Amino acid sequence: MFKRLYNEASIYFEMKTVSPLFINAGDKDQLDPTAADNTFLTMYRDGKLVPVIPGSSLKGVFRSSAEQLLPGSCDIFRDPCAKKIEGKEKMKKKEEKTKTEEIKENEIGKERYKASCPACKLFGSTVLKSRIAFNDAYPVGAFRVGHRTSVAIDRITGAAKTNALYEFEYVEDASFKCEIRLKNFFRWHLKLLFEVFDRIDQGFVTFGGFTSKGFGQMKIQNVALKVKYYDKKKQAEGYIDKGFYIEKQLTGRETILALLIDVSINDNAVLQGCELEDDKAL
Repeated sequence: MFKRLYNEASIYFEMKTVSPLFINAGDKDQLDPTAADNTFLTMYRDGKLVPVIPGSSLKGVFRSSAEQLLPGSCDIFRDPCAKKIEGKEKMKKKEEKTKTEEIKENEIGKERYKASCPACKLFGSTVLKSRIAFNDAYPVGAFRVGHRTSVAIDRITGAAKTNALYEFEYVEDASFKCEIRLKNFFRWHLKLLFEVFDRIDQGFVTFGGFTSKGFGQMKIQNVALKVKYYDKKKQAEGYIDKGFYIEKQLTGRETILALLIDVSINDNAVLQGCELEDDKAL
C-alpha cells in the first residue's frame, strides 16, 4: 500500500487547556527533595524545560475515540485484526510458492488492508503499516504549572488512608501546538479526525490522568490543512502546481469540512475501498 506515493496531508492545530492537564513523567527527581510525587512530563526545547504531550499519547487517544466512531472496529487486545490475518496467511502460504516476491508483496499488502477493520486501516497494526503519525505537542507561549495535594481513599471505610497523601503537578492555561501527518490517505480519514476534534471540544475525549476528576479537557483551535497530490490527474480547484506534486492549503475547520460534506464514516463501501485512484481530490 506504500509502494507508490499518492498523496500526503498535514493537519496543524492547537489544543487549549479547558481544565488542568496531567501527564505523568513516570519517575521522580530523587535529587530534588521539593519535587512533587507525580511530576508532569517535560522535555528540553530551545534550551528550556517545557511540558510535552507525547505523540504516542495523542495517537492512543485519537485511536480510542476513532474505534468508538467506526463501525466494525476490532478489539486490539482481545481479538485484533492482525491475529486473524496472520492465520489466513499461514493457510495460503503453500499456494503462493510459485509467485514472485514482488507480486506476493503487492497482493499481501492489499489483502491485509481489505481484511483489516477501519481503525487498523488508518492507525495500523502488527501486520499493517500506519498511515498516520502524531508529532509531540509543545506549548505555544506562556503556560502555568500548578501543584495540588490529594489523598487516597479507603474503599471499605470511605475515609482517607493513613500515609497516603501525595502531591502532583499539572499544567493549566496553556496551548499546545500539534501536527498530524498522513500518507496515502483517503478523504474519510480526514473526516474521521475532524469528528474526533468535535468530541474533544464537547468534552467526551480527554487527555492525560485524573480525567475522572475533571482533568484533561481541551479545545481545538487554529486548524489548518496542507494537502499534496503526486498524481497530477487529480486536478481540482485551488491547487498550486509545485512540479512533482500539486498542493493546496486550507485554514479553518468550517472551510475544510465543507470539502468533506459528501464523505461518510459510516458507509462500509467507503471504508472498504482500497484503491486511492478512485478517491476524489480534496
